[in-house]
Amino acid sequence: MTKIIGSLLALSAMPFFANAQAPKPAEPAVAAANRAVFAQLPFTDRQDFADANRGFVATTPDARNPTLYDFLKQDAPPTVNPSLWRQAQLNAINGLFKVTDGVYQVRGFSLANMTIVEGSTGIIVIDTLSTAGAAREALSLYAAQRGRKPVKAIIYSHSHSDHYGGAKGVATDEDVASGATKVFAPAGFMDAIVSESVTGGNAMGRRAQFQFGSPLPRGDRGNVDAGLGKMDSRSSLGAPGGGGGVIAPTDSIEKPIETHTIDGVTIVFQLAPKSEAPSEMQIYLPQSHVLDMAENATHNLHNLLPLRGTEVRDANGWSHYISEALERFGPDAQVLIAQHHWPVWDNARVVKRLQVQRDLYKYVHDQTVRLMNQGYGPADIAEALTMPPGLENEWSARGYYGTLSHDAKAVYQKYLGWYDGNPANLNPLPPAEDARKYVEYMGGASAVIARAREDFKAGNYRWVAQVMDQVVFADPANKEARALAADAFEQLGYVTESATWRNAYLLGAQELRAATPSQTRPAPGVGADMLHAMPLNLVFDYLATRVNGPRAGTSHIVMNWKFTDSRESIASNLEHGALTAVLNKTDPAATATVTTTRPVFEAIILGQRPLAESLRNNAVSVTGDAAQLTTLMALLDSFEAGFPIIEPR
Repeated sequence: MTKIIGSLLALSAMPFFANAQAPKPAEPAVAAANRAVFAQLPFTDRQDFADANRGFVATTPDARNPTLYDFLKQDAPPTVNPSLWRQAQLNAINGLFKVTDGVYQVRGFSLANMTIVEGSTGIIVIDTLSTAGAAREALSLYAAQRGRKPVKAIIYSHSHSDHYGGAKGVATDEDVASGATKVFAPAGFMDAIVSESVTGGNAMGRRAQFQFGSPLPRGDRGNVDAGLGKMDSRSSLGAPGGGGGVIAPTDSIEKPIETHTIDGVTIVFQLAPKSEAPSEMQIYLPQSHVLDMAENATHNLHNLLPLRGTEVRDANGWSHYISEALERFGPDAQVLIAQHHWPVWDNARVVKRLQVQRDLYKYVHDQTVRLMNQGYGPADIAEALTMPPGLENEWSARGYYGTLSHDAKAVYQKYLGWYDGNPANLNPLPPAEDARKYVEYMGGASAVIARAREDFKAGNYRWVAQVMDQVVFADPANKEARALAADAFEQLGYVTESATWRNAYLLGAQELRAATPSQTRPAPGVGADMLHAMPLNLVFDYLATRVNGPRAGTSHIVMNWKFTDSRESIASNLEHGALTAVLNKTDPAATATVTTTRPVFEAIILGQRPLAESLRNNAVSVTGDAAQLTTLMALLDSFEAGFPIIEPR
């Protein structure tokens, strides 16, 4: 996700498509629905605003876009759900904040928070933001107010790149190698980030554009928030070292509960695997009475399966981890923080908030399973599920980032998978062919569009979006269908409370209206820092996902690899179109042995260094059949970053 986040941030203030039509106003039905929200929720409750501003020390303006979110100073317009507008205003509060003595947070400089714990001789940084540039600016703000201090340790709360991507803005590889800075992470951290950010990284990056809405213009008819915070980082992405990266951990937390003393500070780690991330941990600071729930208890209903895609999360386990923290730390905790949003103070409020979050995820899980076992399918369950009784007016349970709808579908998927049991859905036609048949059965595109216009006038935007999707997939060049689908998406975006749904709908509308797709796309593939931090066996697993199996055919290539700088070796085998590798093995059946260094190999993989040139200047040497290496590398596909989503591939 590091490469993904960095690329998205680079596009954050750009229109993604050239010649796109301007957004339209809210339809009367949408404006009325948004006005009605004011009577449904307790907008007079301003406690969150008091908490979000409490402990403010200082901030610095965003040098790139100092007025980017000034539009949020106004009252909620008809084009934004007022509940989401409120969340967007809260997330726009930024700067350095004192949580309690010795504990500070920098909020609003990136999607996530940086938490700084003051030790005996230096500081401990919990999460390093999305990019090195954002991290450097956050630490500079802290240093300006508290003095510059050495970073004695970095703690990654979990395996999402908005929490580790700025590591090289906090410490250098040399700091870590020398032992001056320790890096702590939960068990399975590197495997988790490779699984999410590399293996499915290209597809996730494209889908993440819809989740976060980075290509959308900022404003009341575009992107207002990401639910968890603002995507816009303070990093100087055009400058060297401005983007994202990772430093591999030096210390892994392996036991369910571990206590460490770091620079004189006692820290209790509670592992929470397969909750909000595959590798995650909650943190307690007993000397400060501060409980850091990472991303497992934030000021919203989180998602169990983000729109960008990832492994399905375990809502039941998630609830249990909150419950365990409540039982173990709740009696003593005076402040509740997370690596997004703002703190909660005072023990009674801390306990109540944990109880709400515990029950929220348990309710979504249990009620989905109950209906599932009564024979309801995922769409039916998603439509039927309502807020837990008594939490209808609880701001911290609102679906700004996750929704009851897609969380219910995620629970269903975890237990039963994608198939709903109906044989009609077992092997349906592919989308484009399916769409052509539907449009034909419905009397042709003109008839469908005419009827859909009437539904649009009646405010049936969900149905219009569905049926126009069929027409667009049947004929992507149909301008009327694209325009009507865009209009329906737009109104759905304006009325939804979820930031991620709003972003997806509005970016869908923008792409449908675009006359000419822009060539500016997030760069595909894995980043250099990520590749260098990956264990060698995972590097070869990544290469295996790029092998074009059908083109490889019956090729059988067995090779030994030696890396002189890292003193690693690995034996690879390409057979039946599948590339496998065994670490620390020399295969006697190999027809070639490749000797090189990790940096050279990584540069070749990333396309930064031609293989032929590296062979000529002996940066790569081959004993045996050198053609085997050339053949293998030629079988690796490159991925298209901007593949189509709202029209056929």
